[in-house]
Amino acid sequence: MKKHFVTLGVLLSLIGFSLSGEGNSQLNLNVKDVISRIQDLALYPNLSKKRLYGAINKGGAIRFDLRATEASPQSIAIGIAGDGTLKEWQLTVYNGEGPDDSAQILRREKVTIENQWVFEMLAPPEDVVIEIQNISSSGTIAVVEVVYGFYYGYSVDKENTTKPQLSNPAQKQNPTDAEKLAPIDIQNRVEFFRAPLTKD
Repeated sequence: MKKHFVTLGVLLSLIGFSLSGEGNSQLNLNVKDVISRIQDLALYPNLSKKRLYGAINKGGAIRFDLRATEASPQSIAIGIAGDGTLKEWQLTVYNGEGPDDSAQILRREKVTIENQWVFEMLAPPEDVVIEIQNISSSGTIAVVEVVYGFYYGYSVDKENTTKPQLSNPAQKQNPTDAEKLAPIDIQNRVEFFRAPLTKD
């Protein structure tokens, strides 16, 4: 599953494409939107810092290897952003832990006129390979970028439990009726939240 279907010509075209700046701003906007959509899922605040991107010839395909940093991930969120030129493409997700020639297909779907695609998979393998095939695009090549994050679940041992627990005497009193509260108690139970002042 380590094969990448990118020819030297495609890479040279990608370099020229990136230097020209055409489509680059659209790709960046789509990447930002994809990251925002994944972070909205709440389980994935920290996405992989790796930039996985490449160019695909019309009719060609490219594969990306997404590897977990810890064992037994509970889920993975994957976002794919295009540069706006893809008209129709096929997404295939493989189990990257098996042999290359008989890898298990975990998901396959055709996508039409979408340059942002976000999905989540539960109980994924630690090595996930995604393949993007350019069925139709408005140009000879299309540029795509992949953003992903693994979720490993809540674990007590991952928390910092070395901080001493401070006891607050005011919390021991918990009267329910407002009449039973002294004025100072009522005042202490009002919290003020102030936003920090910035120059922006």
